Amino acid sequence: MQTIGGIFCDELCQKLNVPFISSTVKIEKKSRSSLEALARDARYQCFKDNMLENDVILTGHHQDDQLETLLLALKRGSGSTGLQGIRSIQSFFNGYLVRPLLTFSRQELIDYAESYQLQWIEDESNQDIDFDRNFIRHQISPLLIQRWPAMAQSASRTAQLCQEQQTLLNEVAQQDLGQCLVKRLSCQTLDIASLAAFSSVRRNNIIRFWLKSNGLQYPSSKQLTVLWEEVALADADKQPKLQLASNTICRYQEALYIVPIQSIKTLEEPLTWSGESFLWLDKDRLGVDFSEVDPALAKQHQIQCCLRQHLDAKLTCLPEGRNKARSIKKLLHEYQVPPWLRDQVVFILMDNQLIEALGLWRCQPNASIVSNVPVMELSLYSR
Repeated sequence: MQTIGGIFCDELCQKLNVPFISSTVKIEKKSRSSLEALARDARYQCFKDNMLENDVILTGHHQDDQLETLLLALKRGSGSTGLQGIRSIQSFFNGYLVRPLLTFSRQELIDYAESYQLQWIEDESNQDIDFDRNFIRHQISPLLIQRWPAMAQSASRTAQLCQEQQTLLNEVAQQDLGQCLVKRLSCQTLDIASLAAFSSVRRNNIIRFWLKSNGLQYPSSKQLTVLWEEVALADADKQPKLQLASNTICRYQEALYIVPIQSIKTLEEPLTWSGESFLWLDKDRLGVDFSEVDPALAKQHQIQCCLRQHLDAKLTCLPEGRNKARSIKKLLHEYQVPPWLRDQVVFILMDNQLIEALGLWRCQPNASIVSNVPVMELSLYSR
Protein backbone atom coordinates (compact mmCIF):
# COMPACT_ATOMS: atom_id res chain seq x y z
CA MET A 1 0.00 0.00 0.00
CA GLN A 2 1.45 3.33 -1.10
CA THR A 3 1.82 6.26 1.26
CA ILE A 4 0.56 9.75 0.44
CA GLY A 5 4.10 10.62 -0.61
CA GLY A 6 4.30 7.52 -2.81
CA ILE A 7 1.02 8.37 -4.53
CA PHE A 8 2.15 11.97 -5.10
CA CYS A 9 5.46 10.82 -6.66
CA ASP A 10 3.73 8.15 -8.75
CA GLU A 11 1.25 10.62 -10.23
CA LEU A 12 4.00 13.21 -10.89
CA CYS A 13 6.18 10.64 -12.65
CA GLN A 14 3.24 9.60 -14.82
CA LYS A 15 2.74 13.23 -15.89
CA LEU A 16 6.44 13.59 -16.70
CA ASN A 17 6.64 10.14 -18.33
CA VAL A 18 9.40 9.13 -15.90
CA PRO A 19 9.68 5.49 -14.67
CA PHE A 20 8.65 5.19 -11.02
CA ILE A 21 9.85 2.53 -8.60
CA SER A 22 8.28 2.11 -5.18
CA SER A 23 9.76 -0.09 -2.45
CA THR A 24 8.25 -1.17 0.85
CA VAL A 25 10.56 -1.89 3.76
CA LYS A 26 10.03 -3.46 7.16
CA ILE A 27 12.11 -1.95 9.92
CA GLU A 28 12.73 -3.87 13.13
CA LYS A 29 13.88 -1.77 16.07
CA LYS A 30 17.22 -2.91 17.41
CA SER A 31 18.89 -2.11 20.69
CA ARG A 32 21.36 0.79 20.61
CA SER A 33 20.15 1.76 17.11
CA SER A 34 17.95 4.76 16.38
CA LEU A 35 14.85 4.32 14.24
CA GLU A 36 16.10 7.21 12.09
CA ALA A 37 19.36 5.42 11.32
CA LEU A 38 17.59 2.14 10.59
CA ALA A 39 15.16 3.89 8.25
CA ARG A 40 18.03 5.64 6.45
CA ASP A 41 19.90 2.36 5.99
CA ALA A 42 16.74 0.70 4.63
CA ARG A 43 16.19 3.60 2.23
CA TYR A 44 19.72 3.44 0.86
CA GLN A 45 19.47 -0.33 0.55
CA CYS A 46 16.47 0.20 -1.75
CA PHE A 47 18.62 2.51 -3.88
CA LYS A 48 21.34 -0.15 -4.07
CA ASP A 49 18.84 -2.85 -5.03
CA ASN A 50 17.65 -0.82 -8.02
CA MET A 51 20.90 0.80 -9.20
CA LEU A 52 22.62 -0.06 -12.45
CA GLU A 53 26.34 0.45 -13.10
CA ASN A 54 27.37 4.14 -12.99
CA ASP A 55 23.87 5.29 -11.99
CA VAL A 56 23.65 8.62 -10.16
CA ILE A 57 21.28 9.04 -7.21
CA LEU A 58 20.20 12.66 -6.60
CA THR A 59 18.82 13.68 -3.21
CA GLY A 60 17.37 16.99 -2.05
CA HIS A 61 19.56 17.62 1.00
CA HIS A 62 20.07 21.33 1.62
CA GLN A 63 22.12 23.64 3.83
CA ASP A 64 19.78 23.38 6.81
CA ASP A 65 20.14 19.58 6.67
CA GLN A 66 23.90 20.09 6.89
CA LEU A 67 23.51 22.18 10.06
CA GLU A 68 21.28 19.51 11.63
CA THR A 69 23.79 16.79 10.72
CA LEU A 70 26.69 18.65 12.35
CA LEU A 71 24.67 19.31 15.51
CA LEU A 72 23.81 15.60 15.70
CA ALA A 73 27.50 14.77 15.25
CA LEU A 74 28.40 17.12 18.12
CA LYS A 75 25.75 15.49 20.27
CA ARG A 76 27.36 12.08 19.63
CA GLY A 77 30.86 13.42 20.33
CA SER A 78 32.03 12.66 16.78
CA GLY A 79 35.50 13.52 15.51
CA SER A 80 36.44 14.87 12.10
CA THR A 81 34.77 11.94 10.35
CA GLY A 82 31.37 12.85 11.79
CA LEU A 83 31.91 16.59 11.39
CA GLN A 84 32.37 16.09 7.65
CA GLY A 85 28.59 16.24 7.54
CA ILE A 86 26.88 15.53 4.23
CA ARG A 87 29.10 15.32 1.16
CA SER A 88 27.97 16.93 -2.09
CA ILE A 89 29.19 13.92 -4.11
CA GLN A 90 30.46 10.49 -3.13
CA SER A 91 30.85 7.01 -4.51
CA PHE A 92 27.85 4.86 -3.72
CA PHE A 93 27.58 1.12 -4.43
CA ASN A 94 28.27 0.86 -8.19
CA GLY A 95 27.48 4.51 -8.93
CA TYR A 96 27.36 7.90 -7.25
CA LEU A 97 25.32 9.78 -4.67
CA VAL A 98 24.96 13.51 -5.43
CA ARG A 99 23.33 16.36 -3.44
CA PRO A 100 23.11 19.31 -5.87
CA LEU A 101 21.10 21.54 -3.49
CA LEU A 102 23.47 21.41 -0.53
CA THR A 103 24.53 25.07 -0.86
CA PHE A 104 20.94 26.36 -0.72
CA SER A 105 18.92 26.95 2.45
CA ARG A 106 15.49 25.46 3.02
CA GLN A 107 13.92 28.90 2.73
CA GLU A 108 15.64 29.56 -0.61
CA LEU A 109 14.22 26.32 -1.99
CA ILE A 110 10.73 27.13 -0.69
CA ASP A 111 10.92 30.61 -2.25
CA TYR A 112 11.98 29.10 -5.57
CA ALA A 113 9.23 26.48 -5.48
CA GLU A 114 6.55 29.07 -4.69
CA SER A 115 7.87 31.44 -7.37
CA TYR A 116 7.49 28.73 -10.02
CA GLN A 117 4.27 27.34 -8.47
CA LEU A 118 5.78 23.94 -7.86
CA GLN A 119 3.87 21.44 -5.78
CA TRP A 120 5.31 19.35 -2.97
CA ILE A 121 4.18 17.55 0.16
CA GLU A 122 5.53 17.41 3.70
CA ASP A 123 6.01 14.00 5.25
CA GLU A 124 3.92 13.98 8.43
CA SER A 125 6.77 12.36 10.37
CA ASN A 126 8.80 15.56 9.89
CA GLN A 127 6.77 17.18 12.68
CA ASP A 128 7.49 14.48 15.28
CA ILE A 129 10.07 16.00 17.64
CA ASP A 130 10.59 12.62 19.32
CA PHE A 131 13.09 12.12 16.52
CA ASP A 132 16.40 13.84 17.25
CA ARG A 133 16.73 15.46 13.83
CA ASN A 134 13.20 16.89 14.01
CA PHE A 135 13.84 18.19 17.52
CA ILE A 136 16.91 20.05 16.27
CA ARG A 137 15.03 21.27 13.18
CA HIS A 138 12.07 22.73 15.11
CA GLN A 139 13.53 23.60 18.51
CA ILE A 140 17.27 24.26 18.13
CA SER A 141 18.12 25.46 14.62
CA PRO A 142 15.58 28.34 14.57
CA LEU A 143 17.06 29.77 17.80
CA LEU A 144 20.60 29.51 16.47
CA ILE A 145 19.72 31.14 13.15
CA GLN A 146 17.71 33.84 14.90
CA ARG A 147 20.79 34.75 16.99
CA TRP A 148 23.34 34.11 14.21
CA PRO A 149 21.65 34.37 10.76
CA ALA A 150 24.73 32.95 8.98
CA MET A 151 24.86 29.86 11.24
CA ALA A 152 23.94 27.40 8.49
CA GLN A 153 26.55 28.83 6.12
CA SER A 154 29.18 28.66 8.88
CA ALA A 155 28.30 25.03 9.60
CA SER A 156 28.58 24.30 5.88
CA ARG A 157 32.11 25.76 5.82
CA THR A 158 33.05 23.70 8.88
CA ALA A 159 31.86 20.54 7.12
CA GLN A 160 33.88 21.43 4.02
CA LEU A 161 37.04 22.01 6.09
CA CYS A 162 36.56 18.71 7.92
CA GLN A 163 36.09 16.94 4.59
CA GLU A 164 39.41 18.35 3.38
CA GLN A 165 41.14 17.35 6.62
CA GLN A 166 39.66 13.84 6.45
CA THR A 167 40.86 13.50 2.87
CA LEU A 168 44.38 14.31 4.07
CA LEU A 169 44.08 11.82 6.95
CA ASN A 170 42.94 9.15 4.49
CA GLU A 171 45.91 9.82 2.22
CA VAL A 172 48.29 9.43 5.17
CA ALA A 173 46.44 6.30 6.33
CA GLN A 174 46.66 4.78 2.84
CA GLN A 175 50.45 5.18 2.86
CA ASP A 176 50.82 3.91 6.43
CA LEU A 177 48.50 0.97 5.78
CA GLY A 178 50.83 -0.26 3.05
CA GLN A 179 53.50 -0.82 5.73
CA CYS A 180 51.18 -2.89 7.95
CA LEU A 181 49.01 -4.79 5.50
CA VAL A 182 49.66 -8.49 4.94
CA LYS A 183 47.43 -10.52 2.63
CA ARG A 184 46.67 -14.01 3.90
CA LEU A 185 44.46 -16.02 1.56
CA SER A 186 42.08 -13.27 0.43
CA CYS A 187 42.09 -11.47 3.78
CA GLN A 188 43.65 -8.07 4.40
CA THR A 189 45.29 -8.50 7.79
CA LEU A 190 47.21 -5.99 9.90
CA ASP A 191 50.64 -6.93 11.19
CA ILE A 192 50.70 -6.00 14.88
CA ALA A 193 54.47 -5.41 15.06
CA SER A 194 54.26 -2.95 12.17
CA LEU A 195 51.34 -1.15 13.81
CA ALA A 196 53.29 -0.85 17.07
CA ALA A 197 55.96 1.22 15.30
CA PHE A 198 53.49 4.10 14.84
CA SER A 199 52.31 6.63 17.40
CA SER A 200 48.92 5.87 18.98
CA VAL A 201 47.24 8.65 17.00
CA ARG A 202 48.62 7.46 13.68
CA ARG A 203 47.95 3.83 14.56
CA ASN A 204 44.30 4.59 15.30
CA ASN A 205 44.07 6.37 11.95
CA ILE A 206 45.39 3.25 10.20
CA ILE A 207 42.92 0.95 11.96
CA ARG A 208 39.97 3.23 11.20
CA PHE A 209 40.95 3.39 7.55
CA TRP A 210 41.47 -0.39 7.39
CA LEU A 211 38.01 -1.07 8.78
CA LYS A 212 36.34 1.55 6.59
CA SER A 213 38.05 0.28 3.43
CA ASN A 214 36.62 -3.16 4.25
CA GLY A 215 33.09 -1.79 4.40
CA LEU A 216 32.81 -1.43 8.19
CA GLN A 217 31.80 1.57 10.27
CA TYR A 218 34.40 3.64 12.09
CA PRO A 219 34.96 2.22 15.59
CA SER A 220 34.44 4.32 18.69
CA SER A 221 37.39 5.57 20.76
CA LYS A 222 36.58 2.94 23.38
CA GLN A 223 36.55 0.17 20.78
CA LEU A 224 39.91 1.32 19.43
CA THR A 225 41.40 1.18 22.93
CA VAL A 226 40.01 -2.32 23.54
CA LEU A 227 41.15 -3.49 20.11
CA TRP A 228 44.74 -2.45 20.73
CA GLU A 229 45.24 -3.06 24.45
CA GLU A 230 43.09 -6.17 24.95
CA VAL A 231 43.22 -7.82 21.53
CA ALA A 232 46.44 -6.85 19.75
CA LEU A 233 48.60 -6.75 22.89
CA ALA A 234 47.11 -9.76 24.69
CA ASP A 235 49.38 -12.64 25.75
CA ALA A 236 50.79 -14.65 22.84
CA ASP A 237 48.92 -17.83 23.84
CA LYS A 238 45.56 -16.06 23.72
CA GLN A 239 43.21 -15.60 20.76
CA PRO A 240 41.21 -12.54 21.87
CA LYS A 241 38.58 -10.80 19.77
CA LEU A 242 36.47 -7.67 19.63
CA GLN A 243 32.81 -8.07 18.67
CA LEU A 244 31.41 -5.41 16.31
CA ALA A 245 27.92 -5.18 14.81
CA SER A 246 28.37 -7.57 11.87
CA ASN A 247 31.99 -8.66 12.21
CA THR A 248 34.56 -9.70 14.77
CA ILE A 249 38.16 -8.48 14.91
CA CYS A 250 40.36 -11.44 15.86
CA ARG A 251 44.07 -11.85 16.47
CA TYR A 252 46.02 -14.84 15.20
CA GLN A 253 49.78 -15.29 14.71
CA GLU A 254 50.51 -11.62 15.50
CA ALA A 255 48.01 -10.24 12.97
CA LEU A 256 44.51 -8.76 13.16
CA TYR A 257 41.74 -10.27 11.04
CA ILE A 258 38.22 -9.13 10.15
CA VAL A 259 35.93 -12.14 10.60
CA PRO A 260 32.27 -12.03 9.44
CA ILE A 261 29.80 -13.29 12.02
CA GLN A 262 27.92 -15.22 9.35
CA SER A 263 29.89 -18.31 8.34
CA ILE A 264 30.35 -19.61 4.80
CA LYS A 265 27.58 -22.02 3.89
CA THR A 266 28.33 -25.73 3.79
CA LEU A 267 28.62 -27.31 0.33
CA GLU A 268 27.03 -30.73 -0.07
CA GLU A 269 29.54 -31.74 -2.77
CA PRO A 270 32.39 -30.27 -4.85
CA LEU A 271 31.45 -27.85 -7.62
CA THR A 272 32.60 -28.62 -11.15
CA TRP A 273 33.96 -25.79 -13.30
CA SER A 274 32.22 -25.61 -16.68
CA GLY A 275 34.23 -22.82 -18.27
CA GLU A 276 32.61 -19.79 -16.60
CA SER A 277 34.84 -16.86 -15.67
CA PHE A 278 33.78 -16.97 -12.00
CA LEU A 279 32.53 -19.89 -9.94
CA TRP A 280 30.68 -19.05 -6.72
CA LEU A 281 30.84 -21.45 -3.80
CA ASP A 282 28.79 -19.07 -1.66
CA LYS A 283 27.14 -16.20 -3.55
CA ASP A 284 28.92 -12.85 -3.01
CA ARG A 285 31.05 -14.35 -0.22
CA LEU A 286 33.34 -17.08 -1.54
CA GLY A 287 34.30 -17.79 -5.12
CA VAL A 288 37.11 -18.62 -7.55
CA ASP A 289 38.14 -16.36 -10.41
CA PHE A 290 38.76 -18.43 -13.58
CA SER A 291 38.92 -15.42 -15.91
CA GLU A 292 42.59 -16.07 -16.77
CA VAL A 293 42.01 -19.76 -17.57
CA ASP A 294 41.22 -21.10 -21.05
CA PRO A 295 37.57 -22.34 -20.93
CA ALA A 296 38.57 -25.23 -23.23
CA LEU A 297 40.39 -26.76 -20.26
CA ALA A 298 37.00 -27.59 -18.72
CA LYS A 299 36.36 -29.99 -21.64
CA GLN A 300 39.76 -31.66 -21.40
CA HIS A 301 39.78 -32.24 -17.64
CA GLN A 302 37.30 -32.49 -14.79
CA ILE A 303 38.16 -29.47 -12.63
CA GLN A 304 36.43 -29.17 -9.28
CA CYS A 305 36.44 -26.71 -6.38
CA CYS A 306 35.87 -28.15 -2.94
CA LEU A 307 36.34 -27.43 0.76
CA ARG A 308 38.22 -29.44 3.38
CA GLN A 309 35.06 -31.34 4.29
CA HIS A 310 35.09 -33.00 0.85
CA LEU A 311 38.63 -34.35 1.15
CA ASP A 312 39.65 -37.69 2.58
CA ALA A 313 40.74 -37.10 6.18
CA LYS A 314 43.87 -39.20 5.51
CA LEU A 315 44.84 -37.32 2.35
CA THR A 316 48.42 -36.06 2.23
CA CYS A 317 50.03 -33.52 -0.07
CA LEU A 318 53.57 -32.54 -1.04
CA PRO A 319 53.61 -28.78 -1.76
CA GLU A 320 56.05 -27.50 -4.35
CA GLY A 321 59.40 -26.59 -2.81
CA ARG A 322 59.06 -29.02 0.09
CA ASN A 323 60.56 -32.49 0.55
CA LYS A 324 57.98 -34.20 2.72
CA ALA A 325 54.29 -34.86 2.29
CA ARG A 326 52.02 -33.82 5.14
CA SER A 327 48.35 -34.20 5.98
CA ILE A 328 46.03 -31.37 4.96
CA LYS A 329 45.35 -30.63 8.63
CA LYS A 330 49.05 -30.21 9.43
CA LEU A 331 49.69 -28.15 6.29
CA LEU A 332 46.91 -25.71 7.15
CA HIS A 333 48.52 -25.22 10.54
CA GLU A 334 52.03 -24.85 9.08
CA TYR A 335 50.79 -22.28 6.57
CA GLN A 336 49.36 -20.32 9.53
CA VAL A 337 45.74 -20.46 8.40
CA PRO A 338 43.53 -19.26 11.29
CA PRO A 339 41.11 -21.90 12.60
CA TRP A 340 38.04 -19.99 11.41
CA LEU A 341 39.39 -19.86 7.83
CA ARG A 342 40.38 -23.50 7.46
CA ASP A 343 36.91 -24.61 6.46
CA GLN A 344 36.76 -22.06 3.64
CA VAL A 345 40.12 -22.81 2.03
CA VAL A 346 39.28 -23.76 -1.56
CA PHE A 347 41.00 -26.88 -2.90
CA ILE A 348 41.29 -27.46 -6.64
CA LEU A 349 40.94 -31.02 -7.94
CA MET A 350 41.83 -32.03 -11.48
CA ASP A 351 40.56 -35.44 -12.57
CA ASN A 352 40.01 -36.28 -8.87
CA GLN A 353 43.61 -35.40 -7.95
CA LEU A 354 44.39 -32.55 -5.55
CA ILE A 355 46.55 -29.99 -7.36
CA GLU A 356 46.25 -26.82 -5.29
CA ALA A 357 45.12 -25.23 -2.05
CA LEU A 358 44.14 -21.88 -3.51
CA GLY A 359 46.19 -19.00 -2.14
CA LEU A 360 48.42 -21.33 -0.11
CA TRP A 361 50.30 -23.98 -2.08
CA ARG A 362 50.38 -26.01 -5.28
CA CYS A 363 51.02 -29.75 -5.03
CA GLN A 364 54.01 -31.41 -6.66
CA PRO A 365 52.82 -34.00 -9.22
CA ASN A 366 53.49 -37.61 -8.26
CA ALA A 367 53.61 -40.76 -10.28
CA SER A 368 49.84 -41.08 -10.43
CA ILE A 369 49.42 -37.63 -11.95
CA VAL A 370 50.40 -36.59 -15.43
CA SER A 371 53.50 -34.44 -15.08
CA ASN A 372 52.31 -31.81 -17.55
CA VAL A 373 49.28 -30.69 -15.55
CA PRO A 374 48.56 -27.16 -16.84
CA VAL A 375 49.21 -24.31 -14.44
CA MET A 376 46.00 -22.33 -13.94
CA GLU A 377 46.10 -18.67 -12.92
CA LEU A 378 43.39 -18.64 -10.27
CA SER A 379 42.49 -16.15 -7.57
CA LEU A 380 40.18 -16.36 -4.58
CA TYR A 381 37.39 -14.00 -3.61
CA SER A 382 36.30 -14.16 0.02
CA ARG A 383 34.53 -11.85 2.49
